[in-house]
Amino acid sequence: MTMALNLPIARYQFELRASTALSFPPYAGSTWRGAFGNALKRAVCVTGQPHCTGCLLQRRCVYSQVFETPAGAEPLLSKGNAAPHPFILHPLATSGQQYQAGDRLRIQLSLIGQAIQQLPYFIHSIQQMGQRGVGTKLGRYEVLKVWQETSLGADSWACIYETGKAEGLQALDTVIPALPNAPEHITLRFKTPFRGVHGGRLMNDAIFDLAGFLMGLLRRLSLLSAYHAQTRLELDFKAFSTAARQLTAYETELRGFAWTRYSSRQQGLIAMDGLLGEFSLAGEAWQSFWPWLWWGQWVHTGKGTVMGQGEYELQVIA
Repeated sequence: MTMALNLPIARYQFELRASTALSFPPYAGSTWRGAFGNALKRAVCVTGQPHCTGCLLQRRCVYSQVFETPAGAEPLLSKGNAAPHPFILHPLATSGQQYQAGDRLRIQLSLIGQAIQQLPYFIHSIQQMGQRGVGTKLGRYEVLKVWQETSLGADSWACIYETGKAEGLQALDTVIPALPNAPEHITLRFKTPFRGVHGGRLMNDAIFDLAGFLMGLLRRLSLLSAYHAQTRLELDFKAFSTAARQLTAYETELRGFAWTRYSSRQQGLIAMDGLLGEFSLAGEAWQSFWPWLWWGQWVHTGKGTVMGQGEYELQVIA
């Protein structure tokens, strides 16, 4: 059950300066996601239609492809009508924070596959967000610089754009990293709330389904590859599912995280409860899932990934 996944992923940081007071809720993912979607649609939509469904430009429009990715005919989506989106906003640095005029802050954005080519649209949209206002007080900001990670996971950043500079955007080439060798023992720690479903119910600290977590991760990565990197992975999902059900996590310490977000579409608050904490895997049986677990660090998993949910990190235990 080996797998070669070549999924281009680029990560960017936007260095901002508050123009007025800014205030963010305890988990700011929904705030950034809503403002980003509205700004991107205003920037690129030429028809003015309220919905993308039925639009003549649906499969050519940057907004539709990125924010309301049409499902197409992919068999893995036979039970749904939307493909995974090729972007992730990372809200942790601003969650629960308040800023005064002149303060600096950063927001991180990950782009996947062909969405990387649309970076100028996203920079423009984030600039427009700052002019219109974001957060609970609709505070405004200006974009000072945009940084790009030099290689995935390196946490080394190069400035590729500075407002007002004549050089313009100098984006780095996206290099697909080599997969490290599988360790014998890892601990997986959720950095943002993970929202997964087991038996039709949301997982909680009393109900965590390791097989469901792993298969959801496989499904997400295979769909991202098919829709946004034009590479269909031929996988034996039945064999993976059988193997996943035979695995056992240990040193499991999970706890619930409760929060709500306001939905403008549904005109009300929506519960977005998830799981934080960690669990460990050891031995050889789990190692067929190593490629998926390693790549999953960069694409998140579960529900609400575009808002930064389902982010985790892997710690290798010697």
